[in-house]
Amino acid sequence: MKRVLSVIAGAAACVALAQGPANAVGSYQFAYASNGRGYGAFNATDGNKFKVADTKADGYSMVLRIKFPGRAEITSCDDRNGANNGVEYCTISNIPHNTTFEFKACAKDFSGGLPGWIDCSGWIKDVTK
Repeated sequence: MKRVLSVIAGAAACVALAQGPANAVGSYQFAYASNGRGYGAFNATDGNKFKVADTKADGYSMVLRIKFPGRAEITSCDDRNGANNGVEYCTISNIPHNTTFEFKACAKDFSGGLPGWIDCSGWIKDVTK
């Protein structure tokens, strides 16, 4: 009986490990800016949606910076309407399907009075649907 339970537990662990990437059905993969400034996220299974939120009232906005292969410019999704008042959602058109890309969350001052991109997360890789 012990041996049967060990085999079943091992098989269940293998299934759990093989379930797939971080952005499973209905979930977002997050990039967090440092110092509690905010975050950005991507969900391939929900129409390739991006979201970004500013969580710190400090004069900066939050920006999700997005790099698609073959494009010179960086696409962005911004939350410029103040801190702690909800999430901004973006659906970006003309993105390549089934393509690996990168995104990161950064704080930015759009008034020009404060330093530029700060407290960026690292680049996160994901795949469009």
